[in-house]
Amino acid sequence: MKKISIILLLVVAAGAVAFTLYTNKTEMEAATETAMKSSEFVPVTLEKVASKTMEISFESNGVFEANQELTLMAETGGAVVKINKRKGDFVRAGDLILQLDDRLIQAELTVALLNLDQTKKDLQRFSNLIDSDAITKKQFEDTERAFKIAEAQLQAIRKRAEDTQIKAPISGYINEDYYEPGTLVSPGMPLAELINTNPLKLNLNVSEHEVAIVRLGQKVNVKVNALPNAPQEGIVKFISNKADGAFKYEVILEITSPSPAIKPGMFGTATFTNSDTADRLLISRKSLVGGLKNPGVYIVANGVAVYRSVQIQPINASLVAVTEGLSAGDEIIASGLINVKDGIKVKAQ
Repeated sequence: MKKISIILLLVVAAGAVAFTLYTNKTEMEAATETAMKSSEFVPVTLEKVASKTMEISFESNGVFEANQELTLMAETGGAVVKINKRKGDFVRAGDLILQLDDRLIQAELTVALLNLDQTKKDLQRFSNLIDSDAITKKQFEDTERAFKIAEAQLQAIRKRAEDTQIKAPISGYINEDYYEPGTLVSPGMPLAELINTNPLKLNLNVSEHEVAIVRLGQKVNVKVNALPNAPQEGIVKFISNKADGAFKYEVILEITSPSPAIKPGMFGTATFTNSDTADRLLISRKSLVGGLKNPGVYIVANGVAVYRSVQIQPINASLVAVTEGLSAGDEIIASGLINVKDGIKVKAQ
């Protein structure tokens, strides 16, 4: 009996709360409706669309990368017998980094040289004998073939001997090495990572509106995020012709004289400025409804707000250029948009 009484009390209390909330909501709606009826217009401020000339600029963030980066691989086998360069050293293209044991290959090279010399002499002697019919044509052809085979064998052994000298294919720094004295190297084994940081590259991804004002050869101011007091200048070297999956276009800047303090992997910010100063219809971003994805504005026609869809191009954080939907001289609502709907009466304050 006691439990039933408690349940009844809870039900009554819940009903009372629900009734009170409903009553309050009804009163608020009635008050709002009364206020709307008593007000003949919504106060707003207007912005007149005008054609203006201004320099367009934007910033884009990216990552610095080495101009060249590769993994040096062994082309032949052997033990490391001499090391000339180690991790962190600077090398020029063609510098000897390390030497592999080439004693067996040098012995094969000596035999190949002797064999070539012998077949050359035989060919010269047989060349004289063939004119006097002292030998058959087949004997001469066999001797000539033996000479060519000896030449090819010598070239192959010389290439193997050259491969025991591990040389730098590019100029740059040894970023990593994988060898020690006595290391047994096999063909295809990675030996070192080389990077060339002069010039440096800054890889950027820009939007379709931004890529429209980027030009090959354009000079761009670059700021290194970790080194704010070391401004750099970059030159646009590449602009992709197709957007990626995120609808971004790749732009590569080349930093021709980078500060030694800038390292690949650091973040940088490039500031692009458009030298084209053609007239554009500019409006404030605050005048837009629907955001940048579905942009629109409210124009005022005979004291009534009329929604109009527009096409825009972002200019900066506060302005957009209207490419379609408005004309110079149109008046659009700049503030008070929270209470504005299509067809509502408005009055400029």
